[in-house]
Amino acid sequence: MVTLASSLQITASLSLVLGLAAVYLTWRRKGARDGLWRHGLPAGWALLALGLGGWATTVSADQGLALAAVLVMVLALAIVAAHGLAQPAKSVKAGRIREDSSRDSLTLGRGYWGRVAVRLTGSLLIVPAFGIAAGLLWYAYVPGDEADRLIGMALISTLAAATALVILLASRRPYRSAAVLTLATLVAAGLVLVPTGIVWP
Repeated sequence: MVTLASSLQITASLSLVLGLAAVYLTWRRKGARDGLWRHGLPAGWALLALGLGGWATTVSADQGLALAAVLVMVLALAIVAAHGLAQPAKSVKAGRIREDSSRDSLTLGRGYWGRVAVRLTGSLLIVPAFGIAAGLLWYAYVPGDEADRLIGMALISTLAAATALVILLASRRPYRSAAVLTLATLVAAGLVLVPTGIVWP
């Protein structure tokens, strides 16, 4: 007998699969900006977030997110392994050609050390603050007993900090990414510190 919880878990799993497929196919097309593919990356991440949220709500916060993360990692490993085993020689050769062609064009560029300083400062200050604020926001608003909320807070803090670190380090405009993360941290901290009975009884 198919229950509502199992139906939601199946839907969440399909959302994870579709989200990962959208991210992978957009990456294969080198982030194409034409047609529907220009929305592939945000749509893929949104589907992944929905899948994680679906598992977290149908099971428990810690077990659901852990199971969903394992599913995503297994699927990603399968994609990477299949891609690497399909054409290993061609991939190595192409990588060497790209490395040789770009070796002479590597320059520090204008504002290089400024970007390095922003990434370093953001990694040491903004990223941990963002993770802590996200975890406290989870603890303050998600219903459940205190033990589950504490476990969820620890997991959400780690995931949020890891996501923020990837965004900051991978961004070509670290100033903008750092500003957005700082604003998100302040908003989350403000929601946690709101003097209402919903947040802090």
